[in-house]
Amino acid sequence: SAPGPAAAGPAQAAPADEDAAAALALLEEARMDDEARYRHDVARRAEPASEEAYETMPIEEFGRAMLRGMGWKEGEGYNGKAAVEPIEYVPRPQLLGLAATPAPEAAPGRERKYIKPGESRDKKKDLVYMDEQGRQRHVKKVGDRLVERGPTGLQAGALVAIVSGPHSDLYARVVSTGGVSSDLRAVVRLTGSQEVVSLPAGH
Repeated sequence: SAPGPAAAGPAQAAPADEDAAAALALLEEARMDDEARYRHDVARRAEPASEEAYETMPIEEFGRAMLRGMGWKEGEGYNGKAAVEPIEYVPRPQLLGLAATPAPEAAPGRERKYIKPGESRDKKKDLVYMDEQGRQRHVKKVGDRLVERGPTGLQAGALVAIVSGPHSDLYARVVSTGGVSSDLRAVVRLTGSQEVVSLPAGH
């Protein structure tokens, strides 16, 4: 009589999780010789991208495409949370402390005779960030623009804080100053209401 079917070997249990599946794949690959390992590697490689693929995906969109492949959606944050708008710190001039203002420029003819390599005699703009209320901030959103630092003190255009009186805790810009030294007054424009008021300089 014809021989019966050969007995099947012991069935290999399915991997319990992804880690077990990865370990099993590594074990199988380790049992291959060099040629089999090479063929196995080539068979798993992705097809080369065509010229049409490069034309439909501009190089500027590569980063977004990679993020979309990892589950990112524009306008959403990590794991579906609300998007977080990035911020950045506004750099201060070197060695300038918090709330300090740069020293005035040297008078004409008083510049240094020699400068170090890499330095320039051109005046570097002192840029700051002002919020909607006209207050200087050291943190801003990435898209917000910097402006050149304006005048300080009681010069026309300077931003001042009112510390006493009916307008206490408000900010204003100096319009003009006048009076005698014993009764110096400043005409200011409030940054919020744009109201023009006259205050003693000590306020």
